[in-house]
Amino acid sequence: MIDNFVYGMDISSLPALEREGLSVFKGEFDLLTTLKKSGVNVIRLRLWNDPYTEDGRHYGGGTNDLVRTLVFAKRIQEAGLNILLDFHYSDFWADPGKQFMPKSWNNLNQQQLIEKIHTYTRDVLLEFRRNNINLQFIQPGNEITNGMMWPAAKLYENDVEIEGGFSRLGQLLTSAIGACKEVYPDTEIIIHLDRGGDKNLYEHWFKKINQYKLDYDIIGLSYYPYWHGTLEALSDNIANIKKQFAKKVMIMETSYAYTSEVGSSPLVMTDEKLIKTNEWPPYPFTKEGQAAFLKDLISLSFTLKIHGLFYWEPAWLPVCGDTWATKEGREYIKENDKKDGNEWANQALFDVDGYANPALKVFNKIRGENHEK
Repeated sequence: MIDNFVYGMDISSLPALEREGLSVFKGEFDLLTTLKKSGVNVIRLRLWNDPYTEDGRHYGGGTNDLVRTLVFAKRIQEAGLNILLDFHYSDFWADPGKQFMPKSWNNLNQQQLIEKIHTYTRDVLLEFRRNNINLQFIQPGNEITNGMMWPAAKLYENDVEIEGGFSRLGQLLTSAIGACKEVYPDTEIIIHLDRGGDKNLYEHWFKKINQYKLDYDIIGLSYYPYWHGTLEALSDNIANIKKQFAKKVMIMETSYAYTSEVGSSPLVMTDEKLIKTNEWPPYPFTKEGQAAFLKDLISLSFTLKIHGLFYWEPAWLPVCGDTWATKEGREYIKENDKKDGNEWANQALFDVDGYANPALKVFNKIRGENHEK
């Protein structure tokens, strides 16, 4: 085990949940204090450019704009936890299936975008600096497997590489990272993809992007076993990354379902979906299954000597009034066919009654066992 192993969690939705009435978890505890006692040392926060319509209606999903993120970051730092800032460079969710250009940047050409991403990144970080907020990590772009800020830096169309895509992405990342280094010169920079079990993807992608001499420190990956393969595939990929590239490795997102049902929420993963698609994994959707998955993943992380992992939205409990995306948000990301609700409610580390699941205690237990050896 690496002594300074990062055990992180992304709880970006918490302030929005609290605004909708989530005041306490069972046991009357403060969530940040509880996470810290459970071994968590870094909180990851996503940042959207402008998650509102022109007339001020929010997109949902936490409404993670700059003003609210700054307020939450102060609270996190006061609780004695470090911070990772995750720039999406979009007005709402960004992932391999959607990387929408911020509305106010739509008419900019490539050179203007290079300048804009630099000034925007710099100005955001200067606000963090003015508020005396330390950032241990900065992530320019979220799951940028297929590029970002479409169509400018999209990499593939129908699995065919777009000519010049990696070059344009490299230019934008160089500009963004340059701004990060100007304001937070000692903060580590993370480049983050999804599909953590895909060794061929990572080898190809980073060989391509490394041609542009990016000044980054960590290769980050998402690993959701429903979609990203077995732990063996994850292990093979990480071992190859460490062999091919002189970078640290961290798992930026992971989670596991503890139940296949949470009221009427349109859950992102259920037993039925696994059966229909004949997908892995071999852990039941129970509290014990969730704990077993996390135990095996953390143990593997220690064995592979990676630098950390982050659990995604462990406290996103179903709360009336909260939704992963409002009607306006779904229109922005062109997912009008989906419904309101909390897609992630069965992935949390707390059950619907607010009690902590056994998985929350896994890290401290494994860390203790590891230190005793």
